[in-house]
Amino acid sequence: MKNMEADVIVVGGGASGIAAAVAAAEKDASVIVIEKGSTLGGAANMGMGFFAVESKYQKAQMVDFTKEDAFKMFMEYTHWRVDARLVRKYIEQSASTIEWIESMGVEFLNSYKYFEKSKQTWHVVKTKGSNAPAERAASNMFKALTDRAEELGVEICFKTKAKKILMENGHVTGVLIENADGETAEALCSCVIVATGGFGDNPDMIKENMGYEWGKDLHSFRIPGVAGDGLKMMWEVGGAKTQPNMELTYTTPGVTDVFKTISETMRQPNLMVNLDGLRFINEEIMNNTVYTGNAISRQRERVAFTIIDDSIIDDYRKKGLDYITFHHNIKTVDKWDQEVETYLSGKETEASGLSILHNEEQKKTRNFFAADSLEELCNQTGINLENLKATIKEYNEGAGSYDNFFFKNHKYMRPIKGKKYYAARHFPAGYGSLGGINVNDKMEVLNEKGFKIPGLYSCGTDACNIFGDSYCFLLPGNTMGFAVNSGRMAGYNAVDYIDSDDFIE
Repeated sequence: MKNMEADVIVVGGGASGIAAAVAAAEKDASVIVIEKGSTLGGAANMGMGFFAVESKYQKAQMVDFTKEDAFKMFMEYTHWRVDARLVRKYIEQSASTIEWIESMGVEFLNSYKYFEKSKQTWHVVKTKGSNAPAERAASNMFKALTDRAEELGVEICFKTKAKKILMENGHVTGVLIENADGETAEALCSCVIVATGGFGDNPDMIKENMGYEWGKDLHSFRIPGVAGDGLKMMWEVGGAKTQPNMELTYTTPGVTDVFKTISETMRQPNLMVNLDGLRFINEEIMNNTVYTGNAISRQRERVAFTIIDDSIIDDYRKKGLDYITFHHNIKTVDKWDQEVETYLSGKETEASGLSILHNEEQKKTRNFFAADSLEELCNQTGINLENLKATIKEYNEGAGSYDNFFFKNHKYMRPIKGKKYYAARHFPAGYGSLGGINVNDKMEVLNEKGFKIPGLYSCGTDACNIFGDSYCFLLPGNTMGFAVNSGRMAGYNAVDYIDSDDFIE
């Protein structure tokens, strides 16, 4: 394996990495992308779109939500515990990034909300031949970014690992790389941009940094190969570690993204209890999966159950579901009986979305239950029977009128009467880690004293410290939005550094 040389080396070819590579190449830098997989775009290929404010789509839809509004909401949501300069630059650039992506031949459907109380900031990529939101639509965008990178002369090294960041006199000089045959070489450069996607596929790092035991009290999506390599390399050369977090949501393992009608029905704003049979949430917020995931994570064994009965199913048969997501677009319970029979009989069904990444692990334990009595339901689920009976009695007394406990809207207070009961067991979930390395508003990696490490940049998930303790789902599209925009910022800023008086040959 021969040594290589370029102005900029990008480690990782996911959403932020390929964006960084294109941005740097557009400023006439020579760029090499080191990607240990065989494709670009990474986990973002499974997504649908990203965040922007004051885009031409929002203006055409007369969306009354400005950059100033978004900035204020973001900073209030995080209690100003994040880098306000970085948040401001990200939001400011977001609309132009839509046009930047469009310049590569990508089309967008429009801007959308993700749920009723969120803002209309999610710009969904158009799938050719369709005018409806579609899963994996964003893969079209990353194909276009790849084509643009190749057009600009970016060299992409697939199945190649970055092993170590090379330094000399405190400055970055390159990356030690290894190919699939185990041969090593040096990729020399003026700047390194690390965009390796965090450590969502590393249970040890998840437990060490966040305290969850994957597969037991956390069922996050595991993107193969996203093992924290980039973070470790940056920490080794003096990059300051930040407290990693997760875009926490919730899931029903073996059901979510597999049995979509069951999943969406059991995520409606009906009764939710913990193992002690007690309510702990105003179920009206359940369409904000971040809030729900946070609440579940505080319960004993980090588990919770939604419970409905046949009367609620009958109501949904007549009126349709309360909450409908663009992601799954399940509006009715027409397939309820079919899916329930399939699930309870243990028959195989086809997974979709990100669940295909760990479908076998999700099937090991039953997480959806049907019973002819509360006694039978509690026997299956482990819920405290006496407490559940008392909770249902109290809940039913407020049904159709007023929730004296958590003040839920009366229209969602459907009584639990039987004869058939259904329960779904939910766990915290997420889309991998967030953050871990400290950066400034130029995406430059900082050391423990807050000074930049010359020539070292990071973007995307590795550097995503902007959400504080909880992903801001009120502004949907932010994960991919930060990835693409921070990658673009890192690429431009790296070249500006090379061209500046601060750069040392």
